[in-house]
Amino acid sequence: MMHISPQQLAQALGGEVSGNQILAPGPGHSPKDRSLSIRLDDAAPDGMVVHSFAGDDPLICKDYVRDRAGLAKWEPQNPGTANNALSRMTSRAAKPVAKAGTAPATYIYRLQDGTPYLRVVRPGFYQSHWNGKEWVTGAPKGPKIPYRLPEMVAAARDGVMDVVVVEGEKDADNLAALGFIATTNSGGADTGTGTKFTADLAEWFEGKNVYVLPDNDEPGDRHATQVVEILRPVAKTIRIVRLPGLADRGDVSDWIEAGGTADDLATLLRHAPEIRAETTDRLIKSSAQFLEGFTPPDYLIDGLVQRRFLYSVTAPTGHGKTAVALLISAHKALGLPIGKHEVDPGRVLYFAGENPDDVRMRWIALSERMGFDSKTIDVHFLEGTFKVSDLIARIKQEVADLGGVSLIVVDTSAAYFEGDEENGNVQAGAHARMFRQLLKFPGEPCTLILCHPVKNAQADNLLPRGGGAFIAEVDGNLTCWKTESLVTLHWQGKFRGPDFAPLTFQLETVSSTHLRDSKGRQIPSVVARALSETEKKQADSKSGDDEDALLLAVAEHPRASYAGLAVALGWVSDKGENKAKVKRCADRLKADKLVKPDRRGTLTLTEKGETEVKRLRGNQQRQANVSG
Repeated sequence: MMHISPQQLAQALGGEVSGNQILAPGPGHSPKDRSLSIRLDDAAPDGMVVHSFAGDDPLICKDYVRDRAGLAKWEPQNPGTANNALSRMTSRAAKPVAKAGTAPATYIYRLQDGTPYLRVVRPGFYQSHWNGKEWVTGAPKGPKIPYRLPEMVAAARDGVMDVVVVEGEKDADNLAALGFIATTNSGGADTGTGTKFTADLAEWFEGKNVYVLPDNDEPGDRHATQVVEILRPVAKTIRIVRLPGLADRGDVSDWIEAGGTADDLATLLRHAPEIRAETTDRLIKSSAQFLEGFTPPDYLIDGLVQRRFLYSVTAPTGHGKTAVALLISAHKALGLPIGKHEVDPGRVLYFAGENPDDVRMRWIALSERMGFDSKTIDVHFLEGTFKVSDLIARIKQEVADLGGVSLIVVDTSAAYFEGDEENGNVQAGAHARMFRQLLKFPGEPCTLILCHPVKNAQADNLLPRGGGAFIAEVDGNLTCWKTESLVTLHWQGKFRGPDFAPLTFQLETVSSTHLRDSKGRQIPSVVARALSETEKKQADSKSGDDEDALLLAVAEHPRASYAGLAVALGWVSDKGENKAKVKRCADRLKADKLVKPDRRGTLTLTEKGETEVKRLRGNQQRQANVSG
């Protein structure tokens, strides 16, 4: 696989390159299907990682990829190949199978350079060690070594990293005769008297793909468990392989004698499931083992949100969360940056549950405002409310038919709530866990859940309904808060990942030639636009100027109502005094402890506010002197 590029492989499979993977039709699927994911990786077995979103057999899928790419079908490799395939060093049936019997058999354990080390005579497990001149009764005092060690070392030197662990020397010899790298430990299985598979053997299995073939009895099961426990921290992969048709107490030699072939065994080894770390790892890990679990962040929006992460996006009604979510969806599909954050192109699925008609109008308006074709852009919608838990399997399959998605937006959390107590801890936690299933959809998407906040939420208290139980299940709580026509996107309460500077969006009321009522009149709609850094600085400056003006007006017009302050400041339109603008500015001044309401509800300066007014008046006087 090292001699083919991702583009060449995508063309051979009828798919396309998407990020660091290739998406293509799986075996037996339609040409439009994108259920097969292939990632080229020199460190992976066979040079690639193949995954079927449709649940197809992984080995069939890998052979399908190799066939379409014009590569040879997988089969066990000879020791001269530098590949981690199952190893066969000789042709099958190179020598007769050793048959069970009562005659004593002698087996020599050798050091990696071939020097004799241990002699075992069976039956009886009689042991003697080599002192350099002769065999001396008793096991050696040094560490234990695996049987057929020189062959294991030579195979690894040639790049063959697969080894089969059995319970006895006879079994290892018989497998070697069929071309496999095979070994065992002195004493075989632990029967209460024999020697266990011990930790000093582990160093010889580091980085190897280990296949354990237990005898069909209780000691065999214990032996397999011992091997797994000891080798799992050092082996690259480890599997337990159960031989079919074995009689009670039968072993691999019996299986071979009954007609089992090298090809049969290779097939069994290939299909044996890998034993994952979570079921076998020791609790305490070395620093190296701990660091093996590190997965580099895979950003959906660079430096902001990550794939396979679940985020709530919390904002009160009217604070722009839908407008911002639609804008992010368009930028993701088109691969356009958001502010200074780079965005790779990717497919989007949008759950339009709360108000599909409003989403539809906003999407039409946004397409005209941004200039994209709303009929061909790679954003797909699920319209209306439904019970997600009932349809999740069907939706997942339809996502697979699309070829996977990069981003899922759920608008809103409340529209898909399946319980009867949105703020109840148990139901809120289950609700969030249901959404977490979306992260397993084909494409491993990032998912944004638009949420309403807790009751009486303010800018500093934007937590999603459901409280601690809901937020505990998400990876971050993004927030939207509108001031005037500007929406600030940041986070509160929880965020897994590095902090980021708040993003500012401008809400714009726009009309579209394609958005009209039944009488043909244009309908205005609200869309969002990401501000550049320069525009954000200008907006911040304008907001600061408004706050300064209101602070001076409060000083000059004590006890004035909000309407009176609006008139004094000239914040008046054809609709009358802009009391809402006064309130928004006043709220920011209250947050900065510059003003406070008196018992009549009108604004009065705090001590800090009076000091700030003196500073502002001083600045005005200096500017007047310069102008004069």
